[in-house]
Order: sequence, then C-alpha cells, then structure tokens
Amino acid sequence: MIFARAIKSFQAGDFEQAAEICRKIIEGRPDHPEALYLLGLINAQAHHYDTAVEYISKSLQTKPDFADAYNNLGIIHNMQGKLDEAIQDFQKAVEFKPELTHALYNLGCAYQAKGSLDAALSCYRKVISKEPNHAGTLYCIGIIMQMKGLPDKASAYFDRAVALYPNFTDAHFALGSIFQAKGKIDEAISHYYKAIESNPYHAEAHNNLGVIFQGQEQLGKAITNLKRAVELNPQFAQAYNNLGNTYKDIGEWDSAVESYSKAVEIKPDYVLAYYNLGNILGYQGKDDEAIESFDRAIGYKPDFVIARWAKCIAHLPIIYADEQSINISRESYTAELIKLRNTIPLETPQDVEAAADAVGSHQPFLLACQGLNNRDLQKLYGDLVCTIMSKRYPQFAEHRYSHAYAEPLRIGIVSAYFHYHSIWKIPLRGWVENLNKERFHLFGYHTGKIKDSATDSARRHCRKFIEDVASFEELCRIIQNDHLHILIYPEVGMDPMTLRLASLRLAPVQCASLGHPDTTGLPTIDYYLSSELMEPPDGDEHYTEQLIRLPNLGFAYTTPTVPYQEVSRESFGLRKTSILYLCSHALFTYLPQYDDVFPRIAKQVGDCQFLFIAHQDEKSPVTVQFQKRLNAAFHRFKMSDKPYVVFLPSLSPALYHAVNIICDIFLDSIGWSANNSTFEAIACNLPVITMPGSLMRQRHCAGILTMMGVTDTIASSPDEYVDMAVRLGKDAAWRRQISQKIAAQKHRLYNDKTCIHSLENFLEKAIKEKA
Repeated sequence: MIFARAIKSFQAGDFEQAAEICRKIIEGRPDHPEALYLLGLINAQAHHYDTAVEYISKSLQTKPDFADAYNNLGIIHNMQGKLDEAIQDFQKAVEFKPELTHALYNLGCAYQAKGSLDAALSCYRKVISKEPNHAGTLYCIGIIMQMKGLPDKASAYFDRAVALYPNFTDAHFALGSIFQAKGKIDEAISHYYKAIESNPYHAEAHNNLGVIFQGQEQLGKAITNLKRAVELNPQFAQAYNNLGNTYKDIGEWDSAVESYSKAVEIKPDYVLAYYNLGNILGYQGKDDEAIESFDRAIGYKPDFVIARWAKCIAHLPIIYADEQSINISRESYTAELIKLRNTIPLETPQDVEAAADAVGSHQPFLLACQGLNNRDLQKLYGDLVCTIMSKRYPQFAEHRYSHAYAEPLRIGIVSAYFHYHSIWKIPLRGWVENLNKERFHLFGYHTGKIKDSATDSARRHCRKFIEDVASFEELCRIIQNDHLHILIYPEVGMDPMTLRLASLRLAPVQCASLGHPDTTGLPTIDYYLSSELMEPPDGDEHYTEQLIRLPNLGFAYTTPTVPYQEVSRESFGLRKTSILYLCSHALFTYLPQYDDVFPRIAKQVGDCQFLFIAHQDEKSPVTVQFQKRLNAAFHRFKMSDKPYVVFLPSLSPALYHAVNIICDIFLDSIGWSANNSTFEAIACNLPVITMPGSLMRQRHCAGILTMMGVTDTIASSPDEYVDMAVRLGKDAAWRRQISQKIAAQKHRLYNDKTCIHSLENFLEKAIKEKA
C-alpha cells in the first residue's frame, strides 16, 4: 500500500516525495526490488546515472527476472554511451519478458547505434510482427534501408510511419532527404515543410530547404531558411557553410567569409568550410589568406586533392603590386604545380576519382595576365590534367572510330557560352552562323546554364544541339556516339566542363581557339585556331598545339546591333570639360610596369579623367589594390590620382555603350589587349590607342586596327603610346579625323567571309590528313 503511494507521487512528478517513501521502505526492507528500482528511475530523471545504475542493479540482485528493470538499466547505459552494456540489458529484458516489445525496440536501437544493422533489423521485424502499427519501428527500419542504399524500400517504411502518425517529424525529414537525393525536389520540399509544420524548431529541415533553394537559384528563400537553421541551432556548422555558399552566389563576399569563418570556429576540422573560405578570399584578392585557408584544409585532410589544386592555382593572384611580384608569383606557382604533379596519388580508383573531381575546379586563367610565354608551364599543367582524366575515363581517352572522308563533315563545338557573351561574339557566332551547312553538319554542346536569343540562334544553325546535360559521363557518351570528324573548343581555360572534355579524345581531330588567348597545354588538342593579323611572327613557339593562322582576324565579327540608352557625363559624376579616356578592360589585364602611362598622360593633358571598371565594386580588395598602384604611380610624378582616376560600377550593355559614346578616347590595356572591348569602342567611332606586344593576346587591338586600315594610333613603345594619347587629348581636330576615319572604315571588320572559307578548307584538310 505504501509503495503504491510512491508510484502515485512519481507519476505526478513529485520525485522528492516518491524518493522519500522509497527510502522509508528500504529502511525496513533493504532488498525491496520495486523500491530500489523506482529510486533508480528517480535518479535517472535527475541525470544521476551512476547512482541510478547502482539502485537498479541492487533491484536485479533481489529480483533477477525483473524485465522492466533490465530495460530501463539498458536505457541508462545507452545514455551513458555504454552500448555493449545496454545491449546485454535489453537482451535480458527480452529473455525474461518476450512480449516486452519496447525492450525489443530498444535493443534494435542499440544495435543500430553500434552499427550492427542486421541484428537491429531482426529486432525491429520482431516488433512489427507483434505490433504492425509501431510507427517508431517502421521509421527505424526505413533508416536502415536508407543506410543500406535501398531508398525505395526506405521510402515505403517512412510512408507507412507517417500514414500512422501524420505528424511524425523525423519520418517526414527522412522522406525529404530521400527525395532530395533522388532529385525529386518538389516531393522533398513538401516533406521538409511537413517536418517543420510538426516541429517548427527542426533546424536540419530548414538547412536542407536552404540547400534546395540555393540549387534552384531562389537565393532569398535559401538565405531565409539557412539563417533560420543557425538561429535554431547556433552550433550548426554545416548550415553556416551552406549560408556562406549562398552569400557567395549573391556576391555578398564579406557575409560569406563571416559564415565560413563561423563554421570553422564551431568545427575546427571542417575541411570543406576551410576550402570554401579559401575560394572566397581568393575571389577577393586576399591571396595569402586564401592559401592559409587551403593549408588548414589540407592539414586536417592531406588527401583533399581539390584543396591542393586550389592552393596551387591561388599562387596566381588577380592583381599584382609590381613587376617583381609577377616573377615571384610565377616561381611559386611553378613550384606548386611540380609538387602537385609529383605527389598527387593516382594508385587506387579512389585516388583517381578524387583527382579527376579536382580537374577544372580551379584553372590557371590568370597565368595569361603575366604577359609572358606560358607554353612550358601550360604543357606541365596539360600533361597532368590529361594523365588524370585518361586514368579516370579510359573509355574516352582514345578515339575508337576511323572516319573515311565524306561530306558533310560532322563538326562539334563545345562551349558554355552559347549566349550573349564575348566568346559568343568572338569567335563562336561567326563560325556557327556562317559555316557552309551543306558541307558541314554542326553539333553544338552547350555546357552552360545561361540561355538567350544567342542560344536560339545556335540551335537553329546546328544540326543537333545538346543542352542541360548535367552528367559528365553522359555528355562524353553523347559526343562520342555522334561520331564527329572534328571537335572545336572556342575557349579552354574558363569553363570547368569544357576543360574536362578537352582533356579527353572525343574526336579524331580536336581544336582550341582564341576565346581564351593562350595555349591549352593539353596533348589532346591538335590545333590552335588563331588570327593571322594578331599572331606575331614567332607565334608557333607559344603553343603546344599546331598553330593555324586563319586570315585577317580569324573570326567573322557580326555587325553589332548597338543598344541605346541616353546618358550624360553628369550621370556618372564626370566633369563636363575633361578629356575622357576609357580604360574598360578588366583590371587584372593591366600590368604594373605600365602604370606610369596614366600620370604621364595626365601631366601633359591637364583636365582629363581615366575611366576604369571596378572589379566587383569600388571597395573590393582587387579594386583597392589597383587603386593603390595608380596612386603610387601618380605619386612618383608628384601628383594625386584623385582628380584623374574614376572607377565605374559594372554596367549593362546599354549603359556600357553609352559610356563609350560620351568618352573621347579608348586606351587599350598594355599586357593583355582588349578584343571585344575594342570592337565596342569602334562601334562608337572612338579613337583607339594600342601598343602591341610579343604575344597574340597583346596584339588583339592592333590586329583589329590593321584590318580596318586605321593604323595611325598603333604605338611601338610606351613613350609613343603616351605621346599619341596626349596628342589625341589635346588636338581635337586630329581626334575628329581619327574618329571619322574609323566611321568610314569599320565596315571592313564585319562579317568577314575570307576567314570562314579558310576555316572550311582547314577543316576538310585536317580530317583528310587524319583519315
């Protein structure tokens, strides 16, 4: 009767009263099993687990077949992390009381926690045989099916669980995870929302929704859910990492850095967050910090190949402080590339897969900004890339088909830029729209996501146009099965998928072109299609491929349709009286050894302004570093750069065209000559000054002016470049004369069929020689 009072107090939550009654019972009868057992439960409620174990163990000494006591002792041992003891306890409970299904369920849970999935499954199935509608057990069986890689069976069990218990949060979350993994996004979203509806504090569901919305480019929804996830669980490192990814996608670099930093603060060995942080720091031009972050990732995971690859490429900064830093960067990049080649493991299939996943993730695009011949370095890089990819995809590493020459030839073109982009304008559009469709059947492979009217044009002109293929292997099979004669890559070095495809042998003849104006270094690329007017006499020495100098510019530039937007100088805060020099090429194309040309021009012209386009924005580290360089250059001439240097934000095509119209002179960048930007300046009859160098990418502008027959402003030295810029700035009549000459001659640049006919002849000759 007195023990019944203890039970009643315990059930009412009055644990002190219940304990007091039990202690009185034990004073009179020290071996009272139920009182000892209840004291154990009371101590467990207070988290005094050792004391709880002591009381329940004493209870079992006096009542060895006390199944409930064994079950609860197992629960306590499980909470202490003592799985082996817990399993023994649950086994005893089931042995003495087989109908105790919750003990059998607990035994299954313990086996599952220990990783003994088959033993756990056996227990769960016994529970289901006794209680077919035990939702918790159905859920656990689903989890095991999921762990065994049987998502369809897992879904069936989860479905049964939520049918029995519609607010079963964990089952809804598990279903969401399965649907997300299978790419059934709408179903995944539905179940995540149901999980949140039944448990508004489910941080994992919010995190997964954030990841889904980020993938759908619904970045506002992604940020809302990911921020909610970290609010609910401030220690949720993965959610902070995902939040950083989303901030990166919307260009909020500082917020991304903050999120990644929080992730590694919570989880100091979070290698993926260190890697992502390194990428963002690199985008911001914080090269030393980026390398340090990659080193952290590699320190925790030495076989993290993609981080090692990123660290290597990070030695090529976006902007250089001075000429000496170019040499230092080149030396360190070379050393890292050799180290990567010599140490990257390729012994096991897992090694090869990890290395192949790294290919294309980071490319040495910025190597071309150093103004030097990159043939040897690119060969080193290209050999490494092709070695890895041929080991990973041997079925695509050698071309299996012999092609007898027969018209029409099947010409494939791979590009991520079948849309309004400089690569579409140069050289892609002219080739796609003008190649003879009776002699050549074009096969377009669009590896990018952006689509517009240019994409529509490409579809119309291609016999077959492939797009939206996410699987790399599937795209390889598609290209291989199209039995192409020749495969052309308008650029290699910008798009990851393009590089990966180009490193294999998917056609008997493969070509790269001047979309990215540097050798690929890939032994799988046979020819480099370039421009007779842009290549220097010794250009063959700059390529691992056989150089093909197509006549004139090498591409047919379509007569531009000029967008119109009326603006004034005041719209950009520019002075009405200044001579405006447009310097709109990317900041990383300006070599530091030529910074002095700007103060030298300003010193002689007087009232003038140089208009640059900011990298990301005016406050970005890259823009700031470039601004410091110009400040130092003006300081060397005892001048301030403030009255002369203007940084414009990124501009729409219409606004950029408007800026060309209000400017007086276009100054070509020395080190990497503008190509498309030169065409856009000429479309507005803007006088153009250039100084060609020893490499093709330093001779774009000179080639265009030569094609047009307006060579008056092609300088042969920095001094002559400055003199021409000064004369154009001060001599309005000469400026007007050059502008009128451009207006009269620019038609020569457009829709050039000579290079198209030459390309057609080359394609036929190349496949004949191969056959």
